[in-house]
Amino acid sequence: MQLADGVEAVADLAFITADSAYIAQLGGDLGVEHRDYFAERLPLQDDGLGQVLLALRGTRILGALFLYWGEADEPEIRRLLAKVPLIFHLHVAPPHRRNGIGTALLAEAEERLRRRGHSMVLLGVDKSNTGARRLYEKLGYVQPEEPELSDLRARSDPAESDHSVGEAYDILVADLYRT
Repeated sequence: MQLADGVEAVADLAFITADSAYIAQLGGDLGVEHRDYFAERLPLQDDGLGQVLLALRGTRILGALFLYWGEADEPEIRRLLAKVPLIFHLHVAPPHRRNGIGTALLAEAEERLRRRGHSMVLLGVDKSNTGARRLYEKLGYVQPEEPELSDLRARSDPAESDHSVGEAYDILVADLYRT
């Protein structure tokens, strides 16, 4: 559904937890690399450590992200933000960007975390991804004052990481009860 000036309505979105059938569909709707990323997270979901969350319009997947409430890989996060859940790999299909779908997907993710009893959430944003950073900051995500949470670099295998090898990223946090 289109609104004035080409902006899509988000009220008709459905949010679901992915299963293997939806993961298979991701390749066509969001691209093979995103299908592979989320497929690698299904075992964590099956183990109760996270959730692959999808935004759908009808049967088409428009966006996805991974919520994780397991232990963070980064020692800085484990030390300073232990037990704070993480949002990974927010992705909206290019034709649907800048229409509120990413914002709606984040809002749904935050609501699901509140229902689980969490009061904070964190995410990493690549230094080069200024558009995503602007969105997160507009939505109330802030960079903690701890310098250890800035200019982090991926340490794990690139196939298992959200970040390109060596790309610097910052941690942003949000109070799930912010107004």
